[in-house]
Amino acid sequence: MRKRTRRLLSRSRSKTRPRGAYLRTFSVPERVGGFGLLVAVGAALWPTFTVRAGVGLPCPLRTLTGVPCPVCGMTTAAVALIRGHAGAALSANPMIFGLAALAVAAGPLVVLRATGVLKPPEPWPAARRRWVERLIWPLALASWLFQLHRLGIDRAS
Repeated sequence: MRKRTRRLLSRSRSKTRPRGAYLRTFSVPERVGGFGLLVAVGAALWPTFTVRAGVGLPCPLRTLTGVPCPVCGMTTAAVALIRGHAGAALSANPMIFGLAALAVAAGPLVVLRATGVLKPPEPWPAARRRWVERLIWPLALASWLFQLHRLGIDRAS
């Protein structure tokens, strides 16, 4: 009798409240913006740890191969941007400005959606996902070429 009652209760609850109703889904821009906020906090705290320890965190790809990855210099750029040195941030990795813009936009967006002013995000259709992929790959390639040029990899020895 108890098992049957539990089963009926679980069925009735699942009909009245969808699964995961307590956790709101976040859109991709909100997730990237949230990551940007974490990067900002890390950039504010990072110099304190590196000065005390006397070591930094090198790029694994550059350490192993000598070739930078598309996000090489992102930590340097984030620290420079947090300190107000936009020129140094631009010269380290220009992608930091896109990440910072998403971080600034994500905060109000999350608040507006949490308060019900804006409706929750809907999944993107396949065509929009393909469009974003077509945008991201050239940006990553451009960033990588920038890093190669910045670090002198493109110059003959």
